[in-house]
Amino acid sequence: MELFEGLRTFSFGALALRLLGALVCGALVGLDREMRNKKAGLKTHVLVCLGAALCMIVSECIILGRDGVTTDATRIAANVVTGVGFLCAASLITRGNGSLHGLTTAAGLWSTAVIGLACGTGWLEVGLLTAIMILLVFSLLGRVDAYIERISRGFDLYAEVTDYEEVSCLLDVLHSHDVSFSGLTVSKSPVGTAIVQLSATTQHLGEKEALAESLRVLDCTRYVEMF
Repeated sequence: MELFEGLRTFSFGALALRLLGALVCGALVGLDREMRNKKAGLKTHVLVCLGAALCMIVSECIILGRDGVTTDATRIAANVVTGVGFLCAASLITRGNGSLHGLTTAAGLWSTAVIGLACGTGWLEVGLLTAIMILLVFSLLGRVDAYIERISRGFDLYAEVTDYEEVSCLLDVLHSHDVSFSGLTVSKSPVGTAIVQLSATTQHLGEKEALAESLRVLDCTRYVEMF
């Protein structure tokens, strides 16, 4: 696109617009995460995108700004992608029930770094298009993913019952719903309740909500979660 051709030059104005474009792209993705109360929010995504863009600009400065310098500009970009991977790992949270949270935010953070690299090379239109596509993934595919998870047959169960003797009561409900399960583990919580964890499969789609309600109404259950 001719509108963005000037960004591929090496003038100060072009470099400033590259950084501004990276800021806007990072803010677009980060704002979605901020509104969803994620730990890696607006500021984190903006900083990652800006930093990645600056890395690409520095690569060009080294190559084009000094005579006789021969180096591979992709090395800095590769190290940015690797370095952001450690930051993404820090956004992952493993809860007490064994479920892993933060994968979508980590993937968005990594993608934002790559958007910053694109903006840093002057391909602002590509960065903006990618940022919009990521927002569509967060909004539209997020709903599809939630629906599929709600109606799917397979799930992991985490439940807390009053004591070990009541575990059989919980298992009886699973059997009554024709649920097959494996990997059953029973442990004791710090407050004295029995923690039940297992992987299960229902016979038909869409039975998870009814099963969860049957487990929650039991007198022996203190907490039930399916994921």
